[in-house]
Amino acid sequence: MQIDPAVVTAIMALFGIGVIGIIETIKRILGTQGKTVVNIIITAVASLAATAAYLASSNIFTWPLFVIYGALVFGEASGLYHIFAKKTA
Repeated sequence: MQIDPAVVTAIMALFGIGVIGIIETIKRILGTQGKTVVNIIITAVASLAATAAYLASSNIFTWPLFVIYGALVFGEASGLYHIFAKKTA
């Protein structure tokens, strides 16, 4: 199974609305500033929903792809991805 970074980018920009923007809007509406666990749950749900929507609309939905891309999108949307990414100077 080949992981395509372009798919992660497409999911993050789902339907022209950024997933991170959607997550931040939900957090602001719910007033979850400072509630780390709640924010992680919101990020996970929104990331997985966006991943499922993109994969289904592209007719490439499979459970393994959903899990892999969902984890990648969650990592990128939550900022965890940047912890593990190599820094270039």
